[in-house]
Amino acid sequence: MESKLFWREAFKIRAYEAGVDGRVTIQAITNYLLESASNHAAHMDVSVQRLFKMNLTWVLSRFHVRMRDYPRWPETVTVETWPAHKDTLYAIRDFRLLDSNQNVIGVASSSWMMIDFKARKPVALPDIIEGLENKEAGRTLEDPFERMPKVTRVDMEKEFRVRQSDLDVNRHVYSVHYLSWALESAPPENWKKYRISDVEINFRAESLYGDFVVSDSQIEESGNLMTVIHQLKRRKDDKELTRLRTTWQLK
Repeated sequence: MESKLFWREAFKIRAYEAGVDGRVTIQAITNYLLESASNHAAHMDVSVQRLFKMNLTWVLSRFHVRMRDYPRWPETVTVETWPAHKDTLYAIRDFRLLDSNQNVIGVASSSWMMIDFKARKPVALPDIIEGLENKEAGRTLEDPFERMPKVTRVDMEKEFRVRQSDLDVNRHVYSVHYLSWALESAPPENWKKYRISDVEINFRAESLYGDFVVSDSQIEESGNLMTVIHQLKRRKDDKELTRLRTTWQLK
């Protein structure tokens, strides 16, 4: 299926994208997804660079990644992606991940908004988005993006200060850093016993250079699964930045 509304891109796993087990990390996988989304947006002429000229930009609202396997360095991961649906405020983009043998190793879905770059407020999707839906490709992950749970009991907590290198072209913290900070507040033994099967993220507010971000987690075990509810807040005003839920399966 090759068309303007379908994008396919291969990524060779680099040494610095592998974890201690030699397999690609969930952060690297998320980077591949976001990079392919950005490249496809440019191909469809709705890139951030074009939107900047209209005082607009894309921001990621929700993200759900489901992984079946994690290839090893230096294998290749291929991402297939397309705009799956849109309404007045949100554009849904779905993904499929394949290994070097073209086996499906993961799927993902994401929800995007546009904001007024100066006012930092959401706006209705402009006319340039009209017609950019690949209904033929369908959905890979039927997530209605319902409200995410809050942390009600803090089992682990970490704190981070936003560095210049944490910022992206929208001048706020790049989305994958929130995932990294959330995972730092998961139990260290998780990485030996479990493998992440699902990551769900709800981005609620932006964080800027110099902010201190507190990452809290609530840990729930059930059989062969562990679920961790994560919440990231800005320390100075307790502003909630991100909610996440990670699901871990025994290796």
